[in-house]
Amino acid sequence: MSRTESETDQNFRLSKTLGVLAIMASAVTQEYGAGINFVAVQSLSVYPAIRDLVPLAMFVTGMLVLAKTYLYARFSQAMPSAGSAYAWTVRSLGLTTGFVANFIWWIGVTSAMGFLAFAFGTFLGQACASAGLPVGAAIMTPTGHIIVGLLAIWLVFAIHASGVHHYGRFVLALFGLIVLVALTIIVIALDTTPQTFLQMASTRHNLVLTEPAGLPPFSLSAFFSVCSLFIFAYGGISAAPGLGGESRNASATVPRGIMWAWLVAVVLFTAVCAALFHAAPWWAVIGLIKAGKSSLATAPGLISVIAPHAVSVLLNFVVALVVGKTLAPQMMCASRMAFAWGQDGMFGERFVQTSQRRVPMAALMLSAGLASLFLLESAYIGWSLGVVVRSLSVLLIWFLIALGALNLRWNPRFSQASWSAPLRRDPWLAVAALASLVITAVLFRAAAISPHTPFVFQPLVQGAVLALVALAILARARRRAGHAGVDLGRQVAAPPLE
Repeated sequence: MSRTESETDQNFRLSKTLGVLAIMASAVTQEYGAGINFVAVQSLSVYPAIRDLVPLAMFVTGMLVLAKTYLYARFSQAMPSAGSAYAWTVRSLGLTTGFVANFIWWIGVTSAMGFLAFAFGTFLGQACASAGLPVGAAIMTPTGHIIVGLLAIWLVFAIHASGVHHYGRFVLALFGLIVLVALTIIVIALDTTPQTFLQMASTRHNLVLTEPAGLPPFSLSAFFSVCSLFIFAYGGISAAPGLGGESRNASATVPRGIMWAWLVAVVLFTAVCAALFHAAPWWAVIGLIKAGKSSLATAPGLISVIAPHAVSVLLNFVVALVVGKTLAPQMMCASRMAFAWGQDGMFGERFVQTSQRRVPMAALMLSAGLASLFLLESAYIGWSLGVVVRSLSVLLIWFLIALGALNLRWNPRFSQASWSAPLRRDPWLAVAALASLVITAVLFRAAAISPHTPFVFQPLVQGAVLALVALAILARARRRAGHAGVDLGRQVAAPPLE
């Protein structure tokens, strides 16, 4: 569809250029990264009682996320905006609830960018080492991680600064690479029997992996705990509605992009996970971890055990790129959230200003700058404030959007709001919202308490700290608005311009 006159009107500060494929690719690009390449396999190190049901947990999590996907698609149809979940929760539940929850989520995203920039150095260093390149050891030092991570963060920043149409082309190219990598892993792993895997582990790595006599009993609690971990893998769905301010015919293209992204993610994640555990028995993966070979307990690591060396080296480099590329959609989400806060008066006016290419540069600079700080934290301290609340914040936002959907349907004060009419009339939205409340309640406890983690670093505690910071920012915004004679709560009641 060509741009309409209203879309090119100067009232809009963002460029309305992206279509369904770019929206879908943006979400899949954020989703397919460390979640499938690292967390899916390493989940056994924390929850061995799930045994061989890791692929089923990945599929079940995808089915659970369908309720969330439907909510996001319908809200995006009614109110497509750069702020996405922030705009929806603020207007359906109130300013304080919406801003505080989304601030926690925003810190989780920017912190995850720093952690992923650090992880990119790890994957790249391992790839170089597998190729026999001496630079691999240098990359995996703290200084090497910082140099490589900063290069990745600011390269992604440059892509964003060049215009959202370049970002769209970038994620489409990455989507093609993701599909190619996933198919390569699936074909190699499905062509390998467990006996072959065990033999190759013995031959290539001098590891004798035998099934232990005392196997841990299956635990339903462990199963749902792993599902809560995999919520992180599917959390990238937010990279689709975040483009609501920069999409052609956004009320139609964004919902379609969201649904396609969910379907592609479920298929790719489940297929890759099933293929990996077809080749490598679950107890053998635990054996690798206990033997100090955690670098092999990843998707590229398992494939390196069975694939020809040249294929393994190439796959290691491609997977490093796949992990690093997740920075692009996360930076988009974080910067557009800050842009939306500028529109609503949470942040200063400069966060609403855009460049000649219609890019919110101040919001982009803030996101990249925070990611750089969190990279330093990951390199020198080893933990990250926002990473521990990432899954918790994803569940929290999901819960609040579901609660907001029910509030729109039954609270009479929304009966006169024209933007909420299609949401109030949709009976399936209420079903998805009620299902979401149950799902998030079940998964919340697993995400709120992290095993073997000191109290001060528990997700729930860190979330409380971030909530206090958010309340302080909100109080300052209210004072600033009050001096200007503006009621901040009333100002954000109307749908955002973009």
